[in-house]
Amino acid sequence: VQNVQQVRAVWTGDEWELHIVCHVKIEDTDAPGDRVAGIDLGICNFAAVAVGDEALLYPGGALKEDDYYFQKERAKCDDSDSQKARRLDRKRDKRRTHFLHAVSTDIVAECAARDVGTIAVGDLSGIREETDWGDHGNLDLHGWAFDRFTEMLEYKAAERGINVERMDERDTSKSCACCGTTDDSQRVERGLYVCDECGLIANADVNEAENIRQKELPNLA
Repeated sequence: VQNVQQVRAVWTGDEWELHIVCHVKIEDTDAPGDRVAGIDLGICNFAAVAVGDEALLYPGGALKEDDYYFQKERAKCDDSDSQKARRLDRKRDKRRTHFLHAVSTDIVAECAARDVGTIAVGDLSGIREETDWGDHGNLDLHGWAFDRFTEMLEYKAAERGINVERMDERDTSKSCACCGTTDDSQRVERGLYVCDECGLIANADVNEAENIRQKELPNLA
């Protein structure tokens, strides 16, 4: 084993496991094409992917249900540091990791099939500290591993020769991806974006993903 970055001994509740994290060099691979995909990360839809005239949605309901279930079960524990509580935490983390791996793997495969060479993903660094989403919203946001997901996306995309760029999300939720009009009132419902200027009616997350995609296009010119 070479280039070891981290070694951990982990008790699963039944046996000890040795987890070894290694740095592996990825061989240079030609990109599948020169198209650009934009990804918006969120709560109801964990990921919305826009590739020009196509869009893919990855609902986050399963991950939310898991978080609520494990929070409820953990609250029943007499001791927050008990063996049962730690076992619940490990199970929740495994399920979350599986979800993130499954979504990131599928997104990279779908992008490669569509000749995407660059993925622009919204950079949510600091979103928990910078924005007050209310008690319920903050609870949801603290359960999402946005950075962890983006890191998975980056190394899986690199294996396919696809570059991942983290983009500033400023105004992407307020602007029309079709005509560029910016108006706070155009997101009429949580999942619907309506532009009074050009008449666009679109899923709000897809509209935001397309705006993120368009932010990357000038960088490739």
